[in-house]
Amino acid sequence: MLGIQKILDIFKVDENEVELNRERFSALVKQIPLMYGILLVNMITLVYPHVGSAPDYLTIYIPAVLSIIFIMRAVGYLRTTLTEVSDQEIVKKLSGTIRLSVVLSFVFILWSFELFYYSNDLMLVHIIFFLYITLFACVFCLLHIIQSAIYLTFIIIVPSFLYLMAQEHIVFKAMAINSLLVSTGIIFLLTNHYKNFTGLVRQKSMLVEQRKKLNQFNVENIRLANMDMLTSLPNRRNFFAQLNALTKSYEGHPNKRLVVGLLDLDGFKRINDIFGHPTGDDLLIKTSERLASVLGEDITLARLGGDEFGIIITKDKDLKNVMAIGEQLCEAMRADFRLRDGTMQIAATVGFVEFPTMADNPQQLFERADYALCYSKQHSKGKPVIFSTEHETIIREVAIIEQQLHEADLDKELSIVFQPIVDIQNQKVMGFEALARWNNPTLGNVRPDLFIRSAEQMGTISKFTVILLRKALKLACEWPTDLYMSFNLSTYDLASPETILNLVSIIEKSDFPSKNIVFEVTETAVMHDMERAIEALRLLKLQGAQVALDDFGTGYSSLSYVQRMPLDRLKIDRSFINEIDTDNDTKNIVRSIIDLCNNLNLYCIIEGVETESQLNVLAEIGGRYVQGYYFSRPMPPADAMKFLTSSLNENPKKALPEKWSAL
Repeated sequence: MLGIQKILDIFKVDENEVELNRERFSALVKQIPLMYGILLVNMITLVYPHVGSAPDYLTIYIPAVLSIIFIMRAVGYLRTTLTEVSDQEIVKKLSGTIRLSVVLSFVFILWSFELFYYSNDLMLVHIIFFLYITLFACVFCLLHIIQSAIYLTFIIIVPSFLYLMAQEHIVFKAMAINSLLVSTGIIFLLTNHYKNFTGLVRQKSMLVEQRKKLNQFNVENIRLANMDMLTSLPNRRNFFAQLNALTKSYEGHPNKRLVVGLLDLDGFKRINDIFGHPTGDDLLIKTSERLASVLGEDITLARLGGDEFGIIITKDKDLKNVMAIGEQLCEAMRADFRLRDGTMQIAATVGFVEFPTMADNPQQLFERADYALCYSKQHSKGKPVIFSTEHETIIREVAIIEQQLHEADLDKELSIVFQPIVDIQNQKVMGFEALARWNNPTLGNVRPDLFIRSAEQMGTISKFTVILLRKALKLACEWPTDLYMSFNLSTYDLASPETILNLVSIIEKSDFPSKNIVFEVTETAVMHDMERAIEALRLLKLQGAQVALDDFGTGYSSLSYVQRMPLDRLKIDRSFINEIDTDNDTKNIVRSIIDLCNNLNLYCIIEGVETESQLNVLAEIGGRYVQGYYFSRPMPPADAMKFLTSSLNENPKKALPEKWSAL
């Protein structure tokens, strides 16, 4: 039974072979009309000699019915459009063709046998010739439907073979044997052809499937190449691709606008360094989710790298509310984050720029958005800033400054001013902070914050540091030996071993006592590369110098940093002093920092003292070492010497209250 079932299965149309069935049907559509044309011609040539000698139903009616069937089937296939036929319909049509080929085979063989009774020997040969020539024509037309070809051959050849072998004439027997051998050979050839055909179709299907998978992989690769793997947001590449496409499409349309924003997290590096990268990654994921929820689907949000995010705003309703959107983002980022290591707080700063009014190409948009971001960090951290003509003016000024810095004779143009640091308990000057000044022949006196920032961006700040330290130490050699000098180091100085070695060399060659040198560094400068900064500071301390942490309280103030750094002094930032005489909370904060310094055996210097009321509060809470405009603005070296030689009590404005003498 199993063997018979396998034989029967050969003649079924497999619904799962979708591509094979479609290719078979495609070949059938082209060949069936030709096959029916051959059948029609052969049938007419067969019938014509029998008209008059055979009954009408054999020579007229049956041929007429078959002719109608042939024509209708041929026309139907000629009108068939392959793309409009479904896979299920193709299976039905192939199965119908197989069944019809069986029916027509029986009709032809029976019809031919009926004609045998009305034929002489010559006409009998004609009928046999008709059967065989028609069979071979049909077999080759149906070669892609192997079932039909085999059925057709079997039904025609077997009965005709038996009939011819039963005839007495040797010619008929020879014809029977010849037809059997030829048909067997043809079936063998057809079977091999069909195997090759199915193999090619399946190979083509595999290639199509592989191409489809390859296209899917390409699409996925493109998607991954344009997606940030951590946050699933568009990445830097995707961001600039969108920005390039948008600005290009807006060219020639002055009424079309867009806004580019850059958002940077304030405090992320501190969390990343203290709690590790897994916690930092968790924070970035939650940050992206929070930002996306604020911006919605109409605004593009991308992660550009690290803790920096890019924003593209194109909708009119959003363009009118850019500042409000920025404030919403900053406000949302101030809310607590619940991470794996607990609840944490950070903030965010945003810079915006509008296209095309403030920038007309993608590179300029990014640079000016970045400038607005940096400007906000320096002047209004945690708030949004939109790039304006004021910022453009500053950029032009900075460009001029950078050009002059390239051409400047720094040894000649750089100078030092000094601001005193006073011990209010002993009513004496303890030392001076050395501050840089630049007088350029073209620009005149340039603000220190401008030329120092420009030098940092140009990578020449270390050259400034070396020149200024040499000049400062030379001037300080004229002071009394008990005074110290504070000197500021930048992030770039601490990160450059070459610069540190140059400073060491200058200290060794100077006559000023190295124990009286205090190098001031900010928390931000140290955090840029903590390990290298600590190594640099320790090398300076080996020369006998001291280290002070400047602007304490404005950066990422952490006791772990204070503990790890080789510190001798802390300088409380001036922002705490502005309201110390009116704000009790500020007063308590400063008191706590002073107590901290006392407990850690660190000198505590308080910057930014400008009024007597501020001085009174500081004396009350234990402050001792003070620096600020109340005593003096930064002075040229000659004025600093005069300040030393004059007594503080000789100047009524600077006189210290009598009660301090008991402190």
